[in-house]
This record gives sequence, structure tokens and C-alpha cells, in this order.
Amino acid sequence: MSIPSITESELRQAVRSRLLAGTTKSGGRLFEEFGIEGGEARVDLALVDTQLSAFELKSDLDSFARMHNQIHAYNRVFDRVTLVTGPVHSEASLALMPTWWGVWSAARRTDGTLALRVLRKPKANPVQDRLSMAMLLWRAECIEALASHRDELPPKRATKFEMQETLARELSVRTLREVVTGFLRERQLGFLPSTSLASDGASDAVPFALNCLA
Repeated sequence: MSIPSITESELRQAVRSRLLAGTTKSGGRLFEEFGIEGGEARVDLALVDTQLSAFELKSDLDSFARMHNQIHAYNRVFDRVTLVTGPVHSEASLALMPTWWGVWSAARRTDGTLALRVLRKPKANPVQDRLSMAMLLWRAECIEALASHRDELPPKRATKFEMQETLARELSVRTLREVVTGFLRERQLGFLPSTSLASDGASDAVPFALNCLA
């Protein structure tokens, strides 16, 4: 009797459970379908504590067709990135993914549940981009961040992107990380921006389906 393929929903539940077990202790937040770079890309799960950690899922039924662009987007934003796969893709992932990415492999136990095994631990991102990090902030958060790090408020007509550019230009990676993770941890549970968790339009948040977990 053949072992059933591991599906995306099974993989998501296993990874979510593992990550949530640690968020209570760390005070972190776990976001699902987390939009980055103005919604141009999304990562399956983002863990936010004092760092930004991404977890991308590839089930046995998935392919790597879209991974090229995703890899570059994730590299610009996150401190650490981990790819979680079923057994079909686990060995290939070690060769295909950047060497600083972590790789987890899921295997099905005899009772049908999934066991997660660390094949490679993630390392610190060597190519992080400050503007891509700043683009995680909503407009009101940009205004507050600039006000706390400058002697004057930004011009009233400044766009959100202009303020994000200013933050990226004036703050170090370390300071910007502290600002971004601080705001993300404070966001209201169950509220999302109109397009994604990290990209909004004129208003900061609208009621939406629950995509973040405390």
C-alpha cells in the first residue's frame, strides 16, 4: 500500500502548530499569506518576534516553477527563510535553495500525522534590502516611526512610499528591523489592510478573515 502524498493543507497545519508552540514564549506573532513589497509577493507563513522569519511550503504536489521570483523577494525582506517540503522535494531543495536558507522535511508517520525534520538550519540573511523591509509598514506606522526618529513630522503630502524611502535611507538595518517588528507585533488580530497584511491603500485596515494568529 502506497503512502499518500503530503498535501499543502497538511503541511501548513504541521508547520503552523510547530511555530505557534514557540510564539507564546517569545511574544511573537504568526501571519499567514503575508504580503511583501506592496503585495507583489506573499510568503505562506511569517513569524515575527525580534526578527522576521519566512516559512515557504512546498507539498509533494507542488512544483518550483514560481520559486525564482519568490526567492529574490524573500531575500530582500526577511532575516531568515526556511523552505518546508514533503519527501518528494526535500533532497532537491538543499541544492536549489540559497545556502543560507533553512530546509525542513515532512514525513508521514504510521498514524497519518506529519513529523517535521530539520535538514538545514537557516542562517542570517546576507542580502537584506532596507526599502523592502520598510515597505512592510502601513502609512500611520511610517508617520509614527519618522516622528520618533526625527525632529519634525514628514510633510502632510508625503506618500506612504516616500516615507518608506526616507526610513530606508535614514535608519540602519538594525534600527529598521526593530521598528518593523515592533509595529507588526502590535497589529490588531483579525484586521488586514485592503490588499495584504503588509500593504495598504488610503486606510490602514479593514475587517477581513483571520489570517494572523496570536
